Amino acid sequence: MSLSAPVAGLEIGTSRTVIAIGEASSDGNLSVTAFGSIPSSGVRKSQILEMTQARYSIESVLKKLEEQFGYTIGHASLAVSGPQVRTTSMNTQWQLERGFVHEDDIAEINARAEETNLPPERTLLELYPIAYGLDELGSIASPKGLNGNLLKLRSLCIHGATQRINDARAAAEAAKLEIVQPCFAGTCAANAVLTPQDRREGTLVIDLGGGSTTYTAWADGHLVYAGVLGVGGDHVTNDIHTAFAISRDQSEQIKMTSASALVAAEDGTIRVPVPSPMPGFKAASISRRALNTVVNARMQELFTIIRSKIDDENLLHRLNGGIVLTGGGAALPNVVQLANAVFGCGARLGAIVPEVQGLDKVTNVPPFACATIVGLLLRAATIESKPSFMDSFTGIFKGFFKK
Repeated sequence: MSLSAPVAGLEIGTSRTVIAIGEASSDGNLSVTAFGSIPSSGVRKSQILEMTQARYSIESVLKKLEEQFGYTIGHASLAVSGPQVRTTSMNTQWQLERGFVHEDDIAEINARAEETNLPPERTLLELYPIAYGLDELGSIASPKGLNGNLLKLRSLCIHGATQRINDARAAAEAAKLEIVQPCFAGTCAANAVLTPQDRREGTLVIDLGGGSTTYTAWADGHLVYAGVLGVGGDHVTNDIHTAFAISRDQSEQIKMTSASALVAAEDGTIRVPVPSPMPGFKAASISRRALNTVVNARMQELFTIIRSKIDDENLLHRLNGGIVLTGGGAALPNVVQLANAVFGCGARLGAIVPEVQGLDKVTNVPPFACATIVGLLLRAATIESKPSFMDSFTGIFKGFFKK
């Protein structure tokens, strides 16, 4: 089993800044060889607000990787999230000259679909073909050989704000880390937890981040819908802060240690201690029922919004694989049960695909919470291994060396 050159991924999240390194083997597996993270600074809703603080966060993680794992890296792929990300459904047409679909026609319409003509303020992250059509026929997986006159292709274009992506590039470059590929965080998370069978059966992946929530719906083996909501775990913290007039730090601690996405019958008899801001202050407490009522309201609203969007696309009946939750917010107790109730189908925490090894290097973070960075490594390794990309990527990872 031979290993390829290392690949690296950077995620600048609202809660944490993460860099991971992986090495792909010839059998298609990926080994996570280094992982480092620290609390983010200068970031809100997955977007940089203070360049110096964001640069310092990246520098700190790079130093951590060098000290703990002996890696010095110069290049990385970037996970892009936040409300800056948008999705657009695109329709492309191609007039057939032969009266039937030839493989050249398929190549031509695919090439035309890639000419997205996005305005300069938008940067293409990913483009996914959804289905072909032919004259009056729709939802064709493979039109080759079929008779007709007008070939159609419906695609999903995922794009981000150029200025926001450039902010992340600038912060990374100030830390002497070059960004070689921006990727949508939502599909990265899905890459880490979905098997080919999950994609065929139909699965909705919801990645619950600190400042935003991404969701991707998969059916018949490919991506059919995606989106981002500017709501995440920080909003739950803020709701607790507002409802009980306690500090944000106290609210975050209570959320992490005592909150639940559901309200239980016994919650009314339980008091939750409020962490003292400093020694000598009189201890206070709040009702667990009141706490969980606040948390449940925000989480139920979030899932209900996503459910309504899935309903608008008439996709719920295609999600036979159920709901998969990833991200730090998925650690909230009973969040799986709440998702199951809102969507009316099976929900589960995301399990990292078996092709990935080495997650024992990730301490104090459950596997489902690092799905985005793991999926980013998988994508980077795939791009690196494609012959069509090799010329343009020659030397990109020469900045890696292991002491």
